[in-house]
Amino acid sequence: MKTSSLCKVLNTERIAEDIYKISVTRPVEWKEIKAGQFFHIKCSEEGKSYLRRPISICEVEANQLRFIVRKSGKGTEALCNRKVGDDLDIIGPLGNGFTPTGEKILLVGGGIGTAPLVELCKTIKAREVKVLLGFRTEPYLVETFKKYCSTVEVATEDGSFGVKGYVTALMEAAMENSPEMIYACGPEVMLKQIQQFGKEKGIPTQLAMEERMACGVGACLVCSCKVKAGDDWDYVRTCKEGPVFWGEEVIFDENN
Repeated sequence: MKTSSLCKVLNTERIAEDIYKISVTRPVEWKEIKAGQFFHIKCSEEGKSYLRRPISICEVEANQLRFIVRKSGKGTEALCNRKVGDDLDIIGPLGNGFTPTGEKILLVGGGIGTAPLVELCKTIKAREVKVLLGFRTEPYLVETFKKYCSTVEVATEDGSFGVKGYVTALMEAAMENSPEMIYACGPEVMLKQIQQFGKEKGIPTQLAMEERMACGVGACLVCSCKVKAGDDWDYVRTCKEGPVFWGEEVIFDENN
């Protein structure tokens, strides 16, 4: 089992409503970190105790890491309120990341699920990459993606930025470029549509699942994900066997 490391907070920045970018020092023992992997971060404040939160890696640099955190409860609020110089107790890197393949690639992110795709975009920037991002309202990370990819399209549900609607509405036009691979992270309803789209078009997909986690190391089974197992099905641990799965193996409901 991986042990925890102490990381110094280098910067905390609000980048959208209830969305924060947190930069921390990178311990020397974290030699290889793959896009799509996550870290289990201790959020507790003095006198208060919260479960660790699983946060996907957004960007990896030689001496620092960046995470995108959505403030949605007491634990993540405590994490977003950390100050420069504070220590964060972090376990990682955990789980299995994306497998880069193909030369013409489509990245699709929804909401906080856009964050894990940044490091992937940076990793494959020498290839032909198109990025589709979807948000309810205020977008974020758009300019960051543009540093690594020249084609970035955005959809917002309220029409305040980019195309009005869901990010999946941008998929048909994106197919004109005949992508060889689709990578996606976001809410389940989005991932299910992308999985079906990949099946219909004969394009392989990799999906980063956003399951609730508790232990983060495969012991508690809270984050079980239903997948195909030969002619049958089984449950696997998103934190251990995932969070990235090939689209063809994920079962979202009994009709898949």
